[in-house]
Amino acid sequence: MSGLVNLTKLENSIKLYTYREVRNMQETNKEDNWSPDQCSFIQIYYDCKTIISLFKSMRDNSIACMELIPYISLFCWEAISFLENIGIKINIKENETISLKDVRLKLKIFERKYSKAKNMILNCDYLQDYIFKNKLKYDFMKKWNFYYNLGIIFDEDKNIVSNSQYGYYIFQDSKLLKKKLDYIKKLIDTNEIKYDYVPKEYIEYGKYCGEIMGSILGCFKILNITDIHIKTNKINTKMRYKDFNTNKLYKNKEEKTLALYLLHILTFVNSTIKILSKCENDDYGWWLRIYYITYYYAIERLEDIKNHSENNIENIELLKMLNKIDFDNSLINTDFRNCMMHYGLVDKENNFLIKRNKLNLEIPMMGLVESCFDDLNYFELKKIIKEKLENISLGIDAILNINKSKLNMF
Repeated sequence: MSGLVNLTKLENSIKLYTYREVRNMQETNKEDNWSPDQCSFIQIYYDCKTIISLFKSMRDNSIACMELIPYISLFCWEAISFLENIGIKINIKENETISLKDVRLKLKIFERKYSKAKNMILNCDYLQDYIFKNKLKYDFMKKWNFYYNLGIIFDEDKNIVSNSQYGYYIFQDSKLLKKKLDYIKKLIDTNEIKYDYVPKEYIEYGKYCGEIMGSILGCFKILNITDIHIKTNKINTKMRYKDFNTNKLYKNKEEKTLALYLLHILTFVNSTIKILSKCENDDYGWWLRIYYITYYYAIERLEDIKNHSENNIENIELLKMLNKIDFDNSLINTDFRNCMMHYGLVDKENNFLIKRNKLNLEIPMMGLVESCFDDLNYFELKKIIKEKLENISLGIDAILNINKSKLNMF
């Protein structure tokens, strides 16, 4: 794989400055000259430096690294797309076994429609069950359910921060998981689907993402962007776990689907606010990005579950409990969400989303938050979003009521 950067097609409209020149522009009130592409370009640099520092801080914690992978994939995919749009080519061949595009979309937590999400959740559960069931020495033991097909991981405070089926989901082909369960069952004993753990491929995928980030940083070095040091804290959380069999935990398929759906949302939320957030130190805008993405999709998926439950009388108790969770979506802003998932800083009409009177190169995201949320600044919005995520976490944890006694140490 090549990590060379081709700058020959760099658009004339993109003027690149060193960090010192950025500060000079601030002092001489020349922010009016900055374009959406220039601001996005600098934000990519900040985000890349943050992620690289973050990985170094948590590299000894495999669970934390796994939860970081979708965010790394999002950055790599969106940064490459943006840079190519302005004429900078990152010459790295697509990974052959795991799709960068596919992994980054796992941040949306399954699908918008409950029926599609249900297929994916039950397919993950079935494939995991099949893998572990077939590790038994004798076939007659398979019906006894004396094995485990779900591992739930906890932090030191017994918060659920990961689970094995969610980790499995991150690396699986989404097109396959969207199929009907009966279709999966027919393929399971053929060579037509790939469903087992392949650690070597996961390691190769990590190297692939590392190459992309290295190439992007190389791009900034060539363009003489002054280096900055972004600090993150080393993660010291000691993980615990407990294994379960989903065939024994739940009475029926509907109960299993709802419980696993909520478990995966809780994993997504807590892995961000209970693990990744412990590493937060310097903030150049990346931290609000991941908190807002988590908030946006957690709210969206919980609303999907709530809407489904409202149409099913047997779920009346679940509905009562869901109503206790903070469903306040007043901070859901589609334009802002698009800027968190993509680089570009423009709306659908190609209007610059940072207002000229709000543009400030010295604050995180350069005035985007202040432009999209009139009464909030960057740090106020980040604080509120984290509080809302804490409320969601507590609400889902109370609904699931998973037995947290006798946890095993890693």
